[in-house]
Amino acid sequence: MRRKSEPAASLFDEPDYTTWIRNMLRGLQQPAHVLFDSSVREPTELLLEKSRLAFGGKLTDRYQGVFVDGNPFVVDALAKRYSVSHEQILCTTGATSGMGLVMKAHLQRGGHVICETPCFDLLPLLATECGADVDFVQRKPGSFTIAPEDLAKLIRRDTRLIVLTNLHNPSGVLLDEDAMRALGAVARKAGIPILVDEVYADFAPDHRHRPAALLGDEFITVSSLTKVFGLSALKCGWVIGDPARLQTIRAAHHGELGISRVSHAIAALVLEDIEPFETHWCTVLAQNRPVLEWHQKNMRAENLIAGDLPAYGCVYFPEVVGVADTRTLAAWLWETHRILVAPGEYFGLNGSVRIGFGGKADALDRGLTELTKALHQYRTTQLT
Repeated sequence: MRRKSEPAASLFDEPDYTTWIRNMLRGLQQPAHVLFDSSVREPTELLLEKSRLAFGGKLTDRYQGVFVDGNPFVVDALAKRYSVSHEQILCTTGATSGMGLVMKAHLQRGGHVICETPCFDLLPLLATECGADVDFVQRKPGSFTIAPEDLAKLIRRDTRLIVLTNLHNPSGVLLDEDAMRALGAVARKAGIPILVDEVYADFAPDHRHRPAALLGDEFITVSSLTKVFGLSALKCGWVIGDPARLQTIRAAHHGELGISRVSHAIAALVLEDIEPFETHWCTVLAQNRPVLEWHQKNMRAENLIAGDLPAYGCVYFPEVVGVADTRTLAAWLWETHRILVAPGEYFGLNGSVRIGFGGKADALDRGLTELTKALHQYRTTQLT
């Protein structure tokens, strides 16, 4: 009998990923093979070290007011990291808040938004909450690239914004600078900005200090310390863009009113001494990626899944061979094997699942071992 505290299969009928994951986490009180997490695990000891430095004795001078332009030390550290001016940075309460601020500023009277698909479903949801009409440009299956001509065909007279992710969520694929410039040329010709969610971008070495906003004024970059660095507790995000555009965003909403003075003081210390945190995520992926590669190779050889691993990041979005309804599969995996994966239906691509590998290597190994067994069982018991 299912425990009342456990997530039920019906939760996989939730309409969106955000609702599903919140309800799933509320009920996740028993041991499980968690394969859906999309962030690097928190570097708790490093975070405690910075917290003690900030508040364990003498109050750090990074404890500054944030009401006007955000924490000045955070802004200064970001300006140095990305080689931009202070006027090109807007501090936010995480990346989601940053995306929301940009959308609200550009969609005050509704309008039309073009979003990629497959996609992180929160992004079109934010646009529709602003009253926008949303169309989707297809990322080509397999390569998950975007053809500039496909983007151009969707542009309308009332198009106000194009929304992309890079690294792509859910596939983890990187659009390189040439690809981004080609899309930027389409947007620039039409006079439409491209909002780029780059919360995974620091995983890619050549992209680490090159936000899309540096490629042209048509690009607006949003990022945070959450995904790569595992520091969701700090709720530290930022927008980078053309100073005039950012001033318009500030004027539309009086800036970001939800920033925590406490957490951004710690974030300033993190950003000023980022190397240990970069070493953390590099170490995590150096341990985890070989585990995933081994299992992925075997599962592909056994014709259970299809799709290449992305070059960077901590997520993988394989097709499950022979399975069109991955929402039903995901519910069955939970009910029968206590395995949690994110079904592709939440990202707009039935038949795939998103697997996260930013946690602990031993847990990942156990989870993927069980997933392999379960997929074999599903094929023989549920698909025949």
